[in-house]
Amino acid sequence: MADTDTLEYVLDRARERIDRNEALGEAQVAVFEAALTLIRAGRPGLSELPQERTELLRDALAAVRAATVATGIAVTSAHRGGVAAQLPGSLPGAAAVRI
Repeated sequence: MADTDTLEYVLDRARERIDRNEALGEAQVAVFEAALTLIRAGRPGLSELPQERTELLRDALAAVRAATVATGIAVTSAHRGGVAAQLPGSLPGAAAVRI
């Protein structure tokens, strides 16, 4: 079993079961995506492929940014006592909008 198999499985289940229209759900999935991408970027021998490693690190950074923004929206919503926070541009029943 590859070092990323378990995390890939968890990420797949999260994508299937978590409502990414809600800010908290988007944050949860984005954290798994960032973790998986960082593990891939740290694979042995990848340091010899700087372009591929840089791309993976950029993807991880984008996922961390998405998690940060989504978590901020969720915190604001929780503080206000509101209903589950919808991400900007999301409509009920629509596909999730990536941050």
